[in-house]
Amino acid sequence: MLGPVELTGPDGTTALAGGPRDLLCVLALRAGETVSRALLREAGREPSTLDRDAAVLSSALARCGLRGSLEVRPAGYRLVTRQIDVRRFQSAVRRAQACRRGGDLAGAVRLYDRALVLWRGPEPLAEARVSGWAGAEVRRLRESRTVALEDRWDCALRLARAAVRASGAPVADREAVAAGIAAAADAIDAIPVLEEAVEAHPLRERRWELLLVATFLSGRRREALAVFERARQTFLDQLGVEPGERLRALAGAAERGDLAEADPDQVRPATMTPVRAAHLATLPVPLTSLLGRDALLDALAGWLRDRRLVTLVGPGGAGKTRLAIAAARQVRGPVPWFVELSSVESPVRVAGAVAEALGLRQETSGDAVDAIVDEIGHQDLLLVLDNCEHLLAGCAELVARLLRRCSRLRILATSRAALRVPDELVVPVPPLLPEAAARLFLERAQARSGRPVAEGSAGAVAQLCAELDGLPLAIELAAARTPLLSVPEIVARLRSDLRLLHSPDPTVPDRHRTVSATVESSLRQLDPATQAYFDRLAVFAGFDASAAEAARQAMAAEAPGTDALATLVGASLVERTGDRYRMLVPIRRHALDRLARDGGETAARRVHAAHYLAVAESADSQLRGSGQELGLARLRADAANLRAAMAWLAESGAAAVPHGDLRLSTALAMACRIGGQYREALGWLSAALVRHPDAPAPLRAAAGADAAMLAMLLCDYATAADYAEEARSAYRATGNRRAEARVVMTLGSVARERAQYAISAAHLDAATATCVECGDELGEARAVLLRGFTAWLAGDLERAESRLRACRRWFERLDDPEQAATALMNLGAVALYRGDIDRAGSLLDAALERYAALGFPEGLGWAHNLRGLVELRIGRIDRAEAHLALSLATHREVGDRWRTASVLEALAEVHRTGDPRRAARLLGAAARIRAEIGAPVPACERADLAVTTAGVRAALGGAFDALYAEARTLPLDEALVPRALV
Repeated sequence: MLGPVELTGPDGTTALAGGPRDLLCVLALRAGETVSRALLREAGREPSTLDRDAAVLSSALARCGLRGSLEVRPAGYRLVTRQIDVRRFQSAVRRAQACRRGGDLAGAVRLYDRALVLWRGPEPLAEARVSGWAGAEVRRLRESRTVALEDRWDCALRLARAAVRASGAPVADREAVAAGIAAAADAIDAIPVLEEAVEAHPLRERRWELLLVATFLSGRRREALAVFERARQTFLDQLGVEPGERLRALAGAAERGDLAEADPDQVRPATMTPVRAAHLATLPVPLTSLLGRDALLDALAGWLRDRRLVTLVGPGGAGKTRLAIAAARQVRGPVPWFVELSSVESPVRVAGAVAEALGLRQETSGDAVDAIVDEIGHQDLLLVLDNCEHLLAGCAELVARLLRRCSRLRILATSRAALRVPDELVVPVPPLLPEAAARLFLERAQARSGRPVAEGSAGAVAQLCAELDGLPLAIELAAARTPLLSVPEIVARLRSDLRLLHSPDPTVPDRHRTVSATVESSLRQLDPATQAYFDRLAVFAGFDASAAEAARQAMAAEAPGTDALATLVGASLVERTGDRYRMLVPIRRHALDRLARDGGETAARRVHAAHYLAVAESADSQLRGSGQELGLARLRADAANLRAAMAWLAESGAAAVPHGDLRLSTALAMACRIGGQYREALGWLSAALVRHPDAPAPLRAAAGADAAMLAMLLCDYATAADYAEEARSAYRATGNRRAEARVVMTLGSVARERAQYAISAAHLDAATATCVECGDELGEARAVLLRGFTAWLAGDLERAESRLRACRRWFERLDDPEQAATALMNLGAVALYRGDIDRAGSLLDAALERYAALGFPEGLGWAHNLRGLVELRIGRIDRAEAHLALSLATHREVGDRWRTASVLEALAEVHRTGDPRRAARLLGAAARIRAEIGAPVPACERADLAVTTAGVRAALGGAFDALYAEARTLPLDEALVPRALV
């Protein structure tokens, strides 16, 4: 990854380009972690191609000896390998840094060389397309290489300096100097390399320092001074400032001729006005380590070099102060100067507080800003202003005046809101990622209790960190409870007792004693109407602007202004990501507590449920016609809100929204079918039908029709037929023939899966005729598609192809992407069973891409199943197994046992020659499923299954029957099948 991306193994490099290569890059950046689809999307990976890219990548990894290293989990993808050059580079650099700190400079040089030789170019992940957090990781790697190069040269030059001193030769004696340098290291060769480095990064002061030292040690004192003059002119031309203190000190030592004898880290120019020694120690000394902020800390180092005002912004408890201290400590050059403002009560006192922190004695008539400017002058200094949120006006005024008058001053501020000063760089401090949050909890818990967290608590720790949304303050407060409570006990109590998160440390500031106190300190800066609005928004599990406006307008006369949401975002009480908003979980939990105490929760829940019922019904009309992608995107973005609305309507909201849960479950049924949430949706519908026997007949009929569809997909054919017949009778009674035809299609699908092909065809032909009579073109197209599906499963390939070709064009014109993809998939199946393998592969790849774009698991499972059969036909066993493993995982996740059985039988063919015992068990497991659901082997699959069974039986002899029978009696065990990708 350190250069052009390559995947290498025992047999050399494996070609990998495009999507699979980029997916490898993103997963390798977080090797060992599960990377969610959302994070992959943020990193620039298209959801529509993920599964296909994963299958290709899995096969490539297997060919390189890394079989099983790519795992697909419900939560995302995971690359399990340490054989990554980035890991080797980082390990070598850490060891080199340790040698450097321990004084072993020669060892450090060797280790730096070992790390740097891994780079095959200056740009990591060259040619890969990544963005978002992955792009930040690439920038961090680039910066790590830069720092490693500089550290390597620094070590070599220190060795050279030591050699010069040991030789006792005068600087003018070039031969002796050169001999000393050659004996110590190859530092003399650094000069041309450093010249190129300075040209590439002319404002990176450390490179000028290294070039000056190398030039001096080569015996060229005059040229060394010329290096300083070049650096000085560059900084004046491009920044309007002089070079920093260290470079000036090195130039002074070179001019005096004692640079080789002196330690450059200690020399200071005699003309420099020193800042008081006390100010060098103003940074607080943290008692604990900073975790999970490496990338942000590296980025801050660059920003503080290039920008004069950087403001760290985030909610209370995000770790802004801790991060600012760490950033100030690592900045090279400027003297750090820390001012804590939380105890300052008025904006007009800000300048005075800063002057007092500096130790200035302010005259009554004097201006504190003038005194600060006189003290700082044009010195290279970093001012850290901590906790500015309650003093924004005063801080903004002071910062603007100081930056105008102190040319070398840089300011790092922490605040819950931006200062809004010109040229301010606002840097959000996000919650910790799950792995870092868990490490923080484990470290703090051990420090509090004196013992490690009990083994086996990893799941509970992950759950706890998710409950706390990665907020460092909340995590530390939870860790403080570990001396008395186990992690599962903390999780259980956390949801019902906000007082649990309370610091026992009497030295902690009041605002950090509890998460609630932190939130309240932010709310005190807002007017009462905006505070009430904040409480109302807490019932939303993330929301868009329309939901926020619905909540605001429902407050009627008490509603705040239209800018209230922006105010909450500015105060770091609400986060904005794109066009969505959310509260961190601990903040939201406090807001819900405020809402319950004020008695406003029922009203807020009513507004919430009514809004999302309207959203669901609007989206459902799109899903049942054209515009599927827009409808799905809206519902998926608000999945948590829709579930919350469903739960509230089912338990408490019947009086507030009549038949609301039945309406909402019906409106969500089609989206749940596409999304693969069959069990959940059927549970909602069946419970709501029981609760509302008196609901209007059309509503009950629509709910029953959807329940029939979902029960059929779950292979509960008897229940599906019962729901369908009841809905069919209701529609017939009301004369709704179009809806009746839809139910008949479900009956046709039930018969198809039971291998009752003639009955299925009769139902579907009847539904087609009804749709034609009603002028329902989309319904007609869907019925014809299902008829083609039945035909190829029955082995009637001619009839299937004629119908499916027509359907493909039909659905493209009707703008129904799901059914158009299904037509492609079915045509791929026809081509497969006709022996046209190339055409089958192309059609199925196109279907996979469309299904992935829609996020349609059932379609993806089917297409991977058929794609695996294509690979089996041409003998590519590894690729076949990868596709079939993906198919199996998908079908088991959604609950489609009919297809699960078929995929197990195909996997038995994969293992027929290599592992016949496993193949026998797979066949037995498939037979058990078919017996349980009452669905025989599809006609088109019977010949292949017979060949597989005969081959396995021949390989095992008498052992076959025992293994087959054993698998039919035992539960379907995960050990029988790959967990994910093989």
